[in-house]
Parts: sequence; structure tokens; C-alpha cells
Amino acid sequence: MNTLEKLKTKYLLISLLLTSFVIVIANLFGENPATLASDWINLLVTSAVVVLSMLAIRKHGIKGNHGKAWIFFAICVGLWFIAERIWMIDELVYNTKPWPSMADFFWMAGYPLYYAFLIFYLKPFKDSITKKMLISAVLVSLVILFPTLYLTIENDSELNNYEKALDASYPIADAISLVPAVIGISLFFKGEVNFSWTLLLFGTLSFVVSDFGYLYLTLGNMYYTGHPIDIPYIWAYILFSFAIYTNLKIFRKRNAENTYHDQEKLR
Repeated sequence: MNTLEKLKTKYLLISLLLTSFVIVIANLFGENPATLASDWINLLVTSAVVVLSMLAIRKHGIKGNHGKAWIFFAICVGLWFIAERIWMIDELVYNTKPWPSMADFFWMAGYPLYYAFLIFYLKPFKDSITKKMLISAVLVSLVILFPTLYLTIENDSELNNYEKALDASYPIADAISLVPAVIGISLFFKGEVNFSWTLLLFGTLSFVVSDFGYLYLTLGNMYYTGHPIDIPYIWAYILFSFAIYTNLKIFRKRNAENTYHDQEKLR
């Protein structure tokens, strides 16, 4: 790891620890301060992801698998950004219950685009993806799916069937995204993709952890915005931001060596 990578890793760790510290301290003062802290931190980190994804499109263009991948990602995080703001406005402005709401439509609409992003990013490496790698990734996904389905079906909560199904849909959607993400990290360890893949994977894992915790707490009527379970959720956006930033830095470095600006060589 060179000096620049060590510096980026240092700032990443500081960002993760700082957001965790703020939310934990806010919880010591009650639910309302915790909600305010979580919502405003969420605004900051999601805005960063949207801006950086726009810069990624500007850098990579719209041609080739790489360019298409970042277009899908940018639209995805744009939809999620809208969902986050609907949640925030319902909660802080209208003082209404933000779930279920129209925000869920935008969140769920973003997942197919996120899958498309991962698939297009992996497409140039299809010859390197082995059956063993694919089976392992599917098994990881199933390990997440089964407890989610069991917890939802067997839980005796006050939620109606629609709310239970909606509640379970997020960790299920996250689990599906683990398949291409785990394949990507396997390729990273084989030296075929860059460090940004590790950040994307851990971002996806953070979503899975947070959404599974959200499911459990919601079924038990214990969740509120700003609950510590929101920490890995915010981490996911931070990891995505650093993943894009790292990718842009790699692009800038290699572009000078890539005479014909072949996007597939910039991976």
C-alpha cells in the first residue's frame, strides 16, 4: 500500500469512527437528538455519493461496460437520495411516520439499477469467473436470505402482511446484491480488479447488516431513526463515496498512460 492509499484509508477510518461517535453520543441524549443527528449525517453522506457518481460519469463517459456501469450507479443513488429526503421531510417537517411511504418506491426502484451496475462492472471479467466462485457467492446470499425469511414469517408482530413483506424486502434485495459483489471481491484477491471493489463490497455488507437489524427492530417495534443500527447504514454510503473517489484517482493515474483512452483498460 503506497502513501496515497494509506492516507485515503486513514481518512476513511476517521469518517467511519466520527459518524459512529456522533450517533452514539446523540443517543445518550434521547431519541429526538439521535434522529436529528442521523438525518443530517445521512443528508451529508448521500449528497457526497451523488456528486461523486456524477463525477465518475464525467470521467468515464457513457461508452463501454465501465461507462454504462457508472450510469446505472448514478441513477441508483439518485433514486436512493430522493427516498432519503422523503423520509427526512416526513419525519422532520411533517412529523409523520416515514415508513411505509413513497420513499420505499424509490429505494426498491434503485436495486435493479445497482444490480445492473455490478453486472456491467463485472462483464469484462466473465472469463475469470469460475463455477466455484459463483456457487460460493450464491451460498453467501442464501445464508442471508433464509434467516430473513424465517424471522419475517415466524414473527408475531403488530405489522400487517404488507408491512412485513416490505420490511423483509430490503435485506432480501441486499442479499441478492451480494452475489455479484462477492464475485467482485474474489476477483480483487486474484489481482484482477482494483481496491474500490473491496469498498463496494463492504458497503453492500453494511447495508445487509443494517437492513437485517432494521427488520428485527421494526418487527419488535423498537426502531427509531438514529438507532445505533443506523451506523452501518451510514457507513455504506461513506464506503461507496470512498470507492468512487478511489476509482477516480486510479482513472486519473492510468489515463495518462492510456494513449487511446480505452475505458476497459482503466479498470
